[in-house]
Order: sequence, then C-alpha cells, then structure tokens
Amino acid sequence: MLLLLTSSTLLAQTIDPSKIDIVRDSFGVPHIFAKTDAEVAYGLAWATAEDDFETMQWGLLAGKAMMGRHSGKEGAIIDYVNHLLRISDVVEAKYETSFSPEFKRIMDAYAQGANKYAKEHPREVLVKKAFPITAKDMAKGYVFAMSLMSDVGSVLQKVLSGEILDADERFRGIGSNAFAFNSNSTQDGNTYLNINSHQPIEGPLSWYEAHLCSEEGWNIVGGLFHGSVSILHGTNEYLGWAHTVNVFDPVDVFQLTMHPTEKNKYKFDGEWFDLEERKAKLTVKLFKKFPLKLSVKKKVWWSKYGATLKTKQGVFSVKLAANEVIHAPEQWFHMNKTKNYSEFRKTLDMQGMAKMTVVYADRYDTIYALCNGLVPKRNPNYNWRRVVPGDTSATLWTEYYPESALPQVLNPECGYVFNVNNSPFEATCEYSDVMMENYEPAMGYNLLKTNRSERFLELMKDYEFKGVTWNDFLRIKYDAQMPDSLIFANGINLNDIFKIDPKKYPDIADALENIRTWNRQATLENTDCTIFLYTFYNSFEYAFKRFHTYDIDAVAREEMFVKCIRKAKEFLMQKFGTIDVPLGQVQFLVRGDKELPVGGCPDALKAAYSKPYKDGLMKLWVGESYIQLVKFSKNGPEIESISPFGASNKIGHKHSTDQMELYLSEKRKKMPLDKQTVYKLAEAIYNPH
Repeated sequence: MLLLLTSSTLLAQTIDPSKIDIVRDSFGVPHIFAKTDAEVAYGLAWATAEDDFETMQWGLLAGKAMMGRHSGKEGAIIDYVNHLLRISDVVEAKYETSFSPEFKRIMDAYAQGANKYAKEHPREVLVKKAFPITAKDMAKGYVFAMSLMSDVGSVLQKVLSGEILDADERFRGIGSNAFAFNSNSTQDGNTYLNINSHQPIEGPLSWYEAHLCSEEGWNIVGGLFHGSVSILHGTNEYLGWAHTVNVFDPVDVFQLTMHPTEKNKYKFDGEWFDLEERKAKLTVKLFKKFPLKLSVKKKVWWSKYGATLKTKQGVFSVKLAANEVIHAPEQWFHMNKTKNYSEFRKTLDMQGMAKMTVVYADRYDTIYALCNGLVPKRNPNYNWRRVVPGDTSATLWTEYYPESALPQVLNPECGYVFNVNNSPFEATCEYSDVMMENYEPAMGYNLLKTNRSERFLELMKDYEFKGVTWNDFLRIKYDAQMPDSLIFANGINLNDIFKIDPKKYPDIADALENIRTWNRQATLENTDCTIFLYTFYNSFEYAFKRFHTYDIDAVAREEMFVKCIRKAKEFLMQKFGTIDVPLGQVQFLVRGDKELPVGGCPDALKAAYSKPYKDGLMKLWVGESYIQLVKFSKNGPEIESISPFGASNKIGHKHSTDQMELYLSEKRKKMPLDKQTVYKLAEAIYNPH
C-alpha cells in the first residue's frame, strides 16, 4: 500500500511554473531550463503551444480519434484508421508496463503544461472536448504517428482500392539525408554530423526546434514534432544523431479465407474463428464556419493478424509493429540523455521505434549507422513482398529481430557513414559495407538506390585520399547537382526522357533539347531545370491518374513524357513568353506575403519538392526542413542550425520568417548548450504562466 501511494503521489505531482525559465534567443528559439526533467517537459509544452498551438493539437486530436470534429471528412478518415488500428486499446493495455515511473511523470508534466495553456487560451482550442489531455493521450499520439510513418495509410488505401502493391513499391518515400565523418576522413581530425530530414516544412510533420536543459542531466538541442516530449534528433554535450526513413517492409498484408456461408467467420489452422466486429463512432464537422457536426458509425474488424478490411477482392488483415509497441517516446527521451556510444547503444536495445535509420556521431570520434526498426521474424517459406495467406499460424509472426541483428556499420576504415533513404547495404565505402547475403530476404530489405546516394558516392570519390574539410562538408550538404543517371524512387524511369528523338515531335523539339542538355544542376539561375521540373511534376500526376502506378512500360513512358513536356512548354510560353525561365522565377519559399526564390529539386542532396502555388508557379512544401550541422572536437560540439521559416508559426510574429534569408543563403545560426551563454544572449526570459 505504501509503494502504491508513493507511486501515485509521484505521478500526480503538480508542476510549479515559477521554477521554469523559458529563455528566448535572438531568433525566438526556446531554451528551457529547470531543476527537474518533468519541469522542463512542462516548459516545453508551454513554449510549443505559444509558437504553434494549432499544429500541436493536430497530433493530439489524431491520437484521440477526434480529427473529424475539427477538419471534417478528411479528419474522419484519420479517426477511422485510428479505430481500425485499435490505438486506444493498445495504449490502455500496455501503458503501465511499457513506461517507467520516471517517464510517466515527464509525460504527465507535459500534459499539465498543455492543459494549462489551453485553459488560459480557450479561443485557440480547436476542439473543446479534447482537453484536458492525459499522459495516455500523448502515448496514443506517438503510436498513431509511428503507424503512419510505417506507411500503413498507403497500404490500407491500396488494399481498399484493390491495388495490392509489391512491397518494393511501398518504398517510394520523399526522403532525408544523414551522414557522419570521423578523423579517418576529416582533415582537422574532428567528427562531423549532418542532421537533415526532408519533412514537410509546415503542418503536423514539420520540425520544431528547442533546447532542453535540466539539472538531472538533460541538455540537448534539436528538432521535434509539435507535441513531442523530447528531442527526436539532435545533439547534446557528448553526441548527436540523425534519423532518415529507412527501406524495409514494415507492413504485411494477409488474405483471409472466409466461411462460404457465415460472413464473419475466417479459417485459421483448420478451425473457424469469428472476426471481432466493432462500430467506430466518428464525429464529423460539416461546415468550416458553423459548429454543426454529424455522428457516423462505421464497422471495423479485427482478426488474429490485426486490423481487417473487407473489399470486393476479399478480406485482408494488416499487421505492423508500430501499433504493437508503444514505448518509443521513452526510448527517445533516454537517447537525449546518453553520454557516449555504449550508453546510446543500450537505448537502441529498447526497440521502441518501429522504423527510422539512425546515423550517429560523438566527441570521441565514433560514427555509426543503423537500419533501425522492429523487423518481424517472418517465415522464410513465404514471399513477404506480396500478400500472404492469412489462414495459418505459419504466417503469424510474433517476434522481432534484436537490434544487434539489424544492418549496421561502426567506425568504418574509410571514416564515413551515410543514409539518404537508400539501401542499408550501401551505408559507407564499398570495402567496409554491410553484406546483404548476411540477412534473411524475409526481413524485407532491398537494394534501393536514390539520386542522392549516387551523387553522395560520386562526391566522396573527390575526397577519398585527401580527406574532408568543414567547407567540403558544407559543399556536400548543399550540393544541388543531380547524377548523370536519374534514379527517382517514385518508379518513373526519367532516363528515358533523354532518349526521345526531337525529330519525331517538332513542336517540342526545343524543350527536349533543353532537357537533353541540362547540366543536372538545380540552382536559381538554371533555365533548363525549370522545363525538366514541370515535366517531372506533370509526369507524377499523369502516371498516377491514368495508370494508378508509376511503373509503366517504355512505350507508355514516351507517350506520357511527350504530353507532359508539351503541357510544361505551353504553361511557360503563356506565362513568360519563353521556355528559358530561371528556376528562381518559378519556385518559391512562401510564408504569408513573404515570397523568396528557392533552388533545389526532388531527390537532390539539396532537396526541394514543390506543389502548385498561385498562377501556376510552385512553392516548396517538403525538403530541406530542419537542418543541424555539428562539428565535434574533444572539447564538445559546435552546433549550427536553421529552419525554413522561424521559431513561431504564427503569421505576422517577428520570429515567423526571420530565418528565411539565412536558410536560402545556405547559412545557419549557432546554438549553444552552455546555460550562461544562453542567458547572456537572451532576448527574453520568463516563466510559463
């Protein structure tokens, strides 16, 4: 009884905001100082809400299956997936045993901070019934986010549409960059780390920067999603790490054998079992300006394999690790506080993250790359890249490979590791690389190459014998040159576009010539890149609408490219009177009424993915999001970082656009970890209240 009371008392601690300092630097980035980790978590919640309470709430609403109340039909689809995956059930069942008392206090403190802000700013609350939130609600948000990052949304969509894809087609991500160099490859003997995720630059998957510092050993600066309780990737006094989305198959699809007359019975190991059926209550906002809502009930099913869908092609179950393991947030928290490689490696053994490559570096000259994730131990007698039978325990996996059994490289002789969403068997120089034959095919890894991996390895040939300086490191990081052979991960073979004979299509012969002679650079002044980019985006749209896939044969590709080049030329001629338009006149970084030209293109190391903007122009929406570059010496890290816009996402705030020019000029701001330095340079110091 005494132990129970003690635990309950600790978990129910009320945080005193007067003991927390939020220190804003000259760019408005919050540096949060307090005695305890829990107090820092409270301060993080408050600072995040100040800067972007709307985005912070999206993750909470998605975890609580309340998005439909805010954003109507689109939000209701998110809520349906939440119910289908049984996010709430999983968290309720596993919460007590998955998290330590220490971390429960931290999540509870964060919830207190968010609830206090919501109470004091009721007009900013999107859905009144969403508050107060609890630590369990936060855990639900993490589980749902990890499920989406495991690509379950796209798999469910394909199952429902009858287009069951080969697993290789699920590896079509946009990407991220991470690489690290140690003294074997740097001229000054220091260790370098590039943290460069390619996320959306706005919305729930955009990055938020913070510095968290307690007297209990928490001192780190880096990026997190709005609503996270700790840094997701960044740098502390001793070490740092980056994440990229990795390429293994995290989702399996099983076709059930249904009873011929009893519609909800399925066969498993020769016996018939009932599908578990529930009705998910979805509340849908009908109009943007009026509070009218509609309640709808949708059936959801569950088999021994998990979430189950009924379609015209049959009944399918979807199984993934992301909604079976819930302790990812605590793993990230412990990663924040590690002091060396051995401690960091132990946190990886916790195996809470369903996906995400890890690229690591530290002040002790250690570099490391791990194709991290929860990889199921699958029966090798089945082709797991396709739909597998859902009627036998032979396909019902229940275990995962330990972290030590996953592809990884530690301190290779050549002195560098990298991942740019390419295969884990191409993580360093060839003679130190991971061997694919050492891993079971059923683990779901592949040999995917990207334009970025090809270009990175091209660049590294220049430094193979002389080593890399810090300026070389920056050159690689901001490289806007595409390789000679374009290998886009979307499946469209763009190399074929260079083979089209201009004589066959005289009306677009000039555009074809521009594309053919393009020097593969995506700089602001480049004119040939513009016609290529419009053709590229037109091809995306054309292939998906017409063929529902990006993998099409050579004849269909030529027809598609010709139509898409013609469309691109017509637009540029109508808008500019010429096809020779500099990239900087059509592609922009936009926030409010501030519009600045931006270079880069899809799958370049300096990545830029754009979407339609006003008058047919394009604006950046994914690519160089939060950037942190680190130089480790024996004295510790020198950290530089930059965000596309600013610390605040409130349009009109002085810190909502004040990083744009630095970002576009490929410059960064220094980020100190030293408390005295932060206070000395502070723009504002205050308590959450």
